[in-house]
Amino acid sequence: MTNGGNYSPRIAGRPIPRRGQVKIAILMGIAHSFASIFSASSRRQSASHLS
Repeated sequence: MTNGGNYSPRIAGRPIPRRGQVKIAILMGIAHSFASIFSASSRRQSASHLS
């Protein structure tokens, strides 16, 4: 393995995307977890205010 010794060439059966796509995917995952936590807490405060 000369190119990409650190990584397996495939993750979940798909080739590794570029670094920008990885960052976007990670940010989307973090944003989704924050959104789920925020929506759960806001639901507790007021169920009528749904954005």
